[in-house]
Amino acid sequence: MLQVITAMYFRDVRLNETEHRRTLYTNANFPRHDRVDLPIGHLTPATEWATVNTVLATFTERLEAVLPDGSEDFMLSTGGDAIVDDLAVVLSFALNATFTPVRATADRLIRPPSGLHHSPVPADILPRTFTPQLVLNDGDVDGLRSFMTNLLALNRGVYERAMRAMRRVVIASERVAEDPTLAYTDYVAALESLSADLEAPAPTWNRLDSRKRRLLDPALDALAADEAERVRTAILESERAGIKNRYIEFVLSHVRPSFFREEAVGVNRPVRRASLRRAVAKAYDARSKNLHELRELAIGTWLLVGGAHTVTPAGESLMLTHEGLNGLARHVVRTYVQRGSTELDRDYQWRDHLPNVIRVQLASQYYLGQAGAMRPTTAATRAGEFLVHLIEALAGREEFTVDMRPALGRIETLLATQRSPSVREPMLAIYLLWHRLLPSEVHQPAPEKTMAIAVEELQRPSLYSFAAGTLLGDSPPWSVDELCELAEQRYDELGNSRPVELPSRLDSALWICTAERLWTDGAHDLACAAIGRAVECSPGHEDLLALEREVGAGRDIDFDVRAFLLGLPPPAEAS
Repeated sequence: MLQVITAMYFRDVRLNETEHRRTLYTNANFPRHDRVDLPIGHLTPATEWATVNTVLATFTERLEAVLPDGSEDFMLSTGGDAIVDDLAVVLSFALNATFTPVRATADRLIRPPSGLHHSPVPADILPRTFTPQLVLNDGDVDGLRSFMTNLLALNRGVYERAMRAMRRVVIASERVAEDPTLAYTDYVAALESLSADLEAPAPTWNRLDSRKRRLLDPALDALAADEAERVRTAILESERAGIKNRYIEFVLSHVRPSFFREEAVGVNRPVRRASLRRAVAKAYDARSKNLHELRELAIGTWLLVGGAHTVTPAGESLMLTHEGLNGLARHVVRTYVQRGSTELDRDYQWRDHLPNVIRVQLASQYYLGQAGAMRPTTAATRAGEFLVHLIEALAGREEFTVDMRPALGRIETLLATQRSPSVREPMLAIYLLWHRLLPSEVHQPAPEKTMAIAVEELQRPSLYSFAAGTLLGDSPPWSVDELCELAEQRYDELGNSRPVELPSRLDSALWICTAERLWTDGAHDLACAAIGRAVECSPGHEDLLALEREVGAGRDIDFDVRAFLLGLPPPAEAS
């Protein structure tokens, strides 16, 4: 939201402007206690030299007052909370300090170093970030302004990636005392998220993991020289595509000379350039061991390291401490922001990303009967929604209040041009069920031709002809092989990313009909498997569980499929 309220994506229309004021809690003291002007507002220090200081953030939220269709926008403001959350992240990141709108969070984080072994506080691990009464200088403030100016000018995609990385860095710093290993993993994840689009160079053979070389070299030595070289080249190309190599190359390519010069002044055990690749790789290995093996960092890597940026734990090689990784992460993200594209993203739909707005699916009864809602690409979805309402009406649980006649007229028109069964069958099932089950006063003026087509085409095996026939009280006229094939096809479709949504009881009903035919043909084991599929399509359904037990005990299948599809109680229970 920080970038949106700058109005860089807005049209030349009237704007709604809302001034917000929020209190931020911090460990920082600003120079001379002056107001600090920022690109989106200003900060006014309210206290100083306290353990937790307060700063008043003032900013103006701008939103377009006119919608694209020319009408007035109902949203005057998002409330400001999301904006101040983003601002707190940017301040915390850019100043390597603590800024939060939540007082309880500040009280938990901002405490003097304790030096305790068993219950360290955040300042024990990241002294500058959390120690009270941090004194900022004019250079810190100027750097903050410069950083925010560069950040807000970024292309939207670059800006969002930078904000996500900064937020993760801040989260990592806030959890260093409560979960040091997870905090370390978060630092790596923040940088890894920025490396996703990097086209990394292939590593050299000498830089390949030594464990891999020990396995590969003996096999390659047995090949001819040219063949061995081709294999090495292929292996290195595959390594280049690897996530770890991409992460390492991204980090190293975003380390500027200042990291080893101005930023290293006064640093305890700074990482040397020659050791940086190895330390970055070791940080990634620590992240992988935590995620995949739940391996914890050795306590010697983070406790009582005296603010050092590197450490060499007993029996291990040099690695970055939390302080070192914190400094590296902030440096790399700053470089990413400096080098990021500032090309304006003219396709960015900022209204789709406003906070405090929840997008929900409109209830189908409000559009189901509209002609515009019935299209070749939506016919299957409309059929599923229609079946849901029709089943509830036939079961007596609700009235059928949707007027489908405009959609039925649209179906008559579409059938003249559509040839695909996947489009025709759902539309014909709607048309047939409407005219068979609803009173004549709501029928189409001349439905005979379309009804004849529906009766003819819905004889073929399909999920829609099965649904229509079952609701009309007809048994499927297909062979057992056709039923099995239809049931298997639908089961496979449910495993796809976006299957056609139909009532789950319909899928179970299809498997029950399949099981009945299999049982009649003497294929009892296959029938039991089909009943199992029916249960798994409607998990936990008591009637299906009872049926599964009965069939498992060898009893014949005696099940009212239509009553099950309608959700009606068994006959004995109903009486």
